[in-house]
Amino acid sequence: MPHGFHDNILIVDLSKGTIDAIHPGGDFYRIYLGGSAVGSYFVLKGTVADTDSLSIRNVMVIAPGVATGAGISGVSRCCVTALSPLTNMVGDSQAGGSIGPMIKRAGLDAIVVKGRADRLSYLLVDGGRATINDASHLAGKTVTEAYDILTAEHGVKNTSVMQCGPAGERLVRFANIMADTSDAFGRAGLGAVMGSKNLRAVVVKGTGELNFANPEGMKELARIGAKRLPGSGFPETLKKYGTPGAVKFQAEAGNFATHNYSRGWHPDYLRLDGSTYEPNIGAGQVSCFGCVVGCRKKVAAESPHRITDRLGGPEFETLGMLGSNLDITDPVSVARANELCNNYGMDTITMGSIAGYLFECVERGLIKPNDLGMENAGFGDAEALFRIIEATARRDGIGDTIAEGFEAMIEKFGEQTRTFAVHVKGAGLAVHMPQVKPSQAIMYAACPIGPDHMSSEHDWLLASASEAGRGLGILGQEDNPSTSTNKVRMTVYSQFYYSLLDTLSLCMFCWGPGNLFTYRELEDLVNCATGWQMTFWELMKAGERRINMMRHINARRGYTRLHDVLPERLYNPLPDGPSQGRCVNRASFTRMMEEYYAFMGWDPQTGNPTAGKLLELGLECAL
Repeated sequence: MPHGFHDNILIVDLSKGTIDAIHPGGDFYRIYLGGSAVGSYFVLKGTVADTDSLSIRNVMVIAPGVATGAGISGVSRCCVTALSPLTNMVGDSQAGGSIGPMIKRAGLDAIVVKGRADRLSYLLVDGGRATINDASHLAGKTVTEAYDILTAEHGVKNTSVMQCGPAGERLVRFANIMADTSDAFGRAGLGAVMGSKNLRAVVVKGTGELNFANPEGMKELARIGAKRLPGSGFPETLKKYGTPGAVKFQAEAGNFATHNYSRGWHPDYLRLDGSTYEPNIGAGQVSCFGCVVGCRKKVAAESPHRITDRLGGPEFETLGMLGSNLDITDPVSVARANELCNNYGMDTITMGSIAGYLFECVERGLIKPNDLGMENAGFGDAEALFRIIEATARRDGIGDTIAEGFEAMIEKFGEQTRTFAVHVKGAGLAVHMPQVKPSQAIMYAACPIGPDHMSSEHDWLLASASEAGRGLGILGQEDNPSTSTNKVRMTVYSQFYYSLLDTLSLCMFCWGPGNLFTYRELEDLVNCATGWQMTFWELMKAGERRINMMRHINARRGYTRLHDVLPERLYNPLPDGPSQGRCVNRASFTRMMEEYYAFMGWDPQTGNPTAGKLLELGLECAL
């Protein structure tokens, strides 16, 4: 009997209305482990170079990891992988909560969805039985409305619901998939993929037992995580304030995107820090399955806007991109914008980037508020932001163009507005600023899923000279602004590690460098789950394999290093604040990218994996 996996992957063909299962065998799981490596495998095998992300030929994969479902902090995440409608590349996203554990407890290792249903449908997985069901009664419903309907029909206990929301139904290209009501598979527009398949929701009821190789060892890891939380630094801050507790120290480092990415901090940043607003609008917290950190903070308010506690409070990125980036520093207003996005199912980061573009174009006289269907609109105007969100989710008026993304807006409003569209490959940038963190310049340009702040460790790792860095082979100590070869090495090695976390569906807040668990304990986790004696070398190769599969999918779709470019705004020195004068140095960035491709072992001309690299990683299937 296998340990840590069921050898059972569900294949759902919505066009045919069929549900089958495949059993790929133990070696498959040792190679790919789970998460988005399994997802990337099926996307690589199931799509071709010209597959449209919103066509029936796209493949969507939902996959936890081999340890998912254990009652250990940071072991509850789940991955969704498909071609992205936002970037036209591979898309991948992770969320916590309970959807991953429920999939595993339902006896599955992954769900692969193909085709398109002939009517709005939802997939019900109830233990060993799966059915495709009519979802016409969910059409147009918000996330909370649909969740309430589905849990009334199927119960709440041992049940998790993932859904695309009305924005996904309407194919908004940055639509999220929402898990239950407050966990978001964001950034890649995968909610629109669900919508394109006429798949409104996946309901999973998981009541089975998990078969781990060493249950007592798993329990000991759970005890270790709980014991280390007090005095753990960042995880302890997350326990108290969630990610909003990072606003103060990031803003004071000049690393808090403001006024459409033209500044590194806002003078009123403290209003957006979790320690400031928690006493006034904090409404408790929600923990992911088995986690002691409980970083997911809830908020509630009656004034100046009514906020429910059901859709989750704004995270650090949202406080930045829907807050300081738009010169909105009232936390209740940001919470309201966050609530609207979550209830419609839209990505808050790209929404904030798009609103920043629109507000700056208004400020510079390139477009008028009435072009947006408003009398007034601009920085600091929360009501204008709410109207933009509503119009986009409904594809109403200008919202129909906004829903198509940056290039559609530039086409509508004119090439002269391009300078103010701060994005890479169609996806808005996160609040972390590559002008301040040079490692993120590499990740925003070259990450195979688009600009992503969670695909490598940030520059503190090299600045700390800690065992967290040394354990990854990153020696020496350099300040954050460094753009040295060692900084590139840090970015590459930590990218492999973060890719491993996404392969195992683990949370970086617990398993990231320097947090609750060590690298040796990650080896122990895999061993206790599966019984395999996987070395750290083999595990890091699994992370590298995932990155190369993704980059190869993109290469097949015509992407090369010529697409790995940054917005021009990032080359301009920041005008004030703690990061005054900082910018991406063009010459240094060019050299760092050359070194990055060399470290990755990719073709220096194309910036893509060579046949030799794919063979080294056991990816003959890609050739």
